[in-house]
Parts: sequence; C-alpha cells; structure tokens
Amino acid sequence: MASLSSSQAVLDFLARCFSEKLLYSCEGIANIFVLIRDKKGVTSEQRLKQVIEKPVFSRIKTARPDALNKLIPIGGDINLPNLGLTSTDEEKLLEKVSVVIHMAATIKFHEKLNISVNSNVKGTEYVLNLCHRMKRLKAFIHVSTAYCNTDQHLLEEKVYPPRVKLDEVLRYIEQPDQDEEVIKKRFLKSLPNTYTFTKGLAENYVLDHHGNIPTVIVRPSIVSPSLREPLEGWTDNWFGATGMIVATVKGANRVIFGHPQNVLDLIPVDYVVNAIIVAASQCLETLAVYNCCTSSCNPLTLEMLLNCVKETAITIGFHDNSFPTVIFTNKKWMLLILTFLLQIIPAYVADLILWVVGKTPKYVKLQSQAIAVRSLINFFTSNSWEMKVDNVKTLYASLSHADQREFPCDPSDINWNKYNNNFVLGIKKYLMN
Repeated sequence: MASLSSSQAVLDFLARCFSEKLLYSCEGIANIFVLIRDKKGVTSEQRLKQVIEKPVFSRIKTARPDALNKLIPIGGDINLPNLGLTSTDEEKLLEKVSVVIHMAATIKFHEKLNISVNSNVKGTEYVLNLCHRMKRLKAFIHVSTAYCNTDQHLLEEKVYPPRVKLDEVLRYIEQPDQDEEVIKKRFLKSLPNTYTFTKGLAENYVLDHHGNIPTVIVRPSIVSPSLREPLEGWTDNWFGATGMIVATVKGANRVIFGHPQNVLDLIPVDYVVNAIIVAASQCLETLAVYNCCTSSCNPLTLEMLLNCVKETAITIGFHDNSFPTVIFTNKKWMLLILTFLLQIIPAYVADLILWVVGKTPKYVKLQSQAIAVRSLINFFTSNSWEMKVDNVKTLYASLSHADQREFPCDPSDINWNKYNNNFVLGIKKYLMN
C-alpha cells in the first residue's frame, strides 16, 4: 500500500506524528508520498530531511532506520490547481497511491476569507479531483476540525448543512474590496473565525463530491502533546492550550476568559493519529465522520487542567517564584480591566526597574505575547460543547485486543492526571530546553 499525505505543512505537528506512526506500526506500507512545497529557496527534499532530524523520529531511527526511506517528498502546493504537480509526479501518484490523507490547511484563525477559502476549500477540491483519477484508491481521509459547527451545543458525528452556499462565498471573494464586517455578519455569523467557517465548507464539498470513493472525515478538537507516542509529552509548537499553560505557569497570564467548570476539549496527538489510521483501514463504501474529542466521554474542565498543571509545575520547579493566582471571568470588560491591573501595569513597572539598573526591558514585550496567545483561545475557554464520539468508540471496539494496544483511540481511556503531568514535562523538555 502507498499513501499520499497532502500536508504541505509536513512541518505540521500532526503530520509529523502521523508519518512516524505509519512507519513504526504499519510495516507493510510501501511508501508514504508527502506533498511539500518549496519554501524560501529550500526544496521539498531538503525540507523533508530537516523534518526527519526532529526528535519525533528518534524511535523509528532506533528500531528501523531504513523505514525512513519510505518517506518520499512530492513537490507541490495545495493552493494550486492539480496541486502544482509535475507530470511525472502526477503519474506516479495516479498509479501507486491507495490511501490519501488530506490534512493540509491554513490554520490561521483570522486569515483573510479569500486566502482561507483557496487553501481550505479549493485545496480540498484539487485533492479530491486527483483522487477521482487514481487507479488503486481505496480510501480518502479528510482531516477537519471539531469546531466548524460551534453554533451547536451538541456536536454529532455527521456533516451539518452549510450556513451559506459555497457559490455565494466564491462570488463574494472575487470582488476587489471585501469588508470584514460584511464577512462576519453575512458568512461567519456566530462562528469565531474564517478557519472554522471554511473547514465547514470543505466538509460539505467532500460530502457532495466524494462520489464512489470510500471517504472518512476525522474531526479533532484541540490537538495537544502526545500521551504516549512517539514520545511521552512530545510537542514542537506553542499552539492550542500550550501557550496559555506556559504563560500562566510563568506568571505572565493571570486572567482566563471563561468559567472554571467550562470544558476544554483537548485530544492527544497520538489518539488523533491512531483514529486516522484505524478509520482508513476500515473505510467503507460510504462517508463516515469521526469526532476525535473528549468532552462527551471524558471531560476536562479548566479548573482540573490548571490544578494538574500547577501541581506538576511546582514539583519540577517549572514556575517563577510562587504559582500565580488565576482569576476567571465571563465578562469581556472585566477581562480587560483585570488584564490591565494584574498584567500590563506590573510589566511596565518591571521594565522601568530593569531600565533604571541598566538592563534591557523585556516584560512589556512578553506580556503582549501572553495576551496574544490567550486571545487565540478565548473563544474556546469561554464556551463548552458536548462532542459525541460514538463512532470512534465503535471503531475502537471493533479492533482486536492487539490492535487496541497498538492503536489506542478511545478518549474514555485517557487519565488526565497522567496526561497533564506529561504535558508540562513535555513543554519543559521539548520547548523550553
């Protein structure tokens, strides 16, 4: 079997972990073709070599280093028609690929609508068009997000009807002048950003155009450091809850927008990877949707998360002086006032002291970064959803005991105390050195 991973962000956290797990646990796979664009004078081959040097591949280097030869870079761009493939690469994919994993997207929350549509919707169209011409294709896996229907409190494993028709959106983005307020009122409505909006449009495109291709949509919530694989607590980015946790532990963030009993739906990256692999192996002649989430079966509240993080941070000395008191508020005006009093003013005072003693001020800059990180996750800490995972649990239950041990993906099994301990340890080890 040969697989195509259409993540031009092979440098993306999920894509790297997915490639490593395929190589480590699926020895029968022939090749993994990875779509990567050239960037800043660095070729796709060079970028792949850089990625392989990351710690995420240390396990496979030890166990079966030759398996890394199965990773084959394919130069291309998700934003270009036919993915910008050369005729040689196109023919290779059409002849050899049997499973396509499409996880490429722009994940900038507030990207301009035309850019987000081109990458997340048109990019999906280009991948699916290629899939329809593949001679050996057995499954198409589209990685979406659990947050593309946040106007629903109960989120089931199904494709929801679009809020607006794609044709209407395409006509609008062809206009030279696009008003952000019009976009919010006409298209986004109650959705938080263009990312979640366009991922929902992409799901509907897949529903309408997958044809007779066995198709799966996998919807992870907030993808977070690994629970077990490839390394406990492995992470390589500040996205999701990671930045907020570090800012809070270090005392830079003292206010959280939300209620302490709100559920923050984290999902370990290795559980998402395993769900994708298992879903691909059992893909049927219909479209199936799998939510990779924890809120409905194993909820983690903000209060639980911070208590676990606090305990671990104090134990390993990963905090500055005393662990700061965190205040929760559901009021935006109160969030601004508390942030000004507890974060911004102290930062200016600290920088003034540094300046007086002849040192370089730094705390105002750090504070602006902490506020920016928090603002990205404000929508998710100030709301709660119940995301059903019945299909994922059924999928997991269908596996043999051996495969359940090899590909754990039932979120009910996650021990949050152990996970959050690994979360903090992973941040300290892999991000803070």
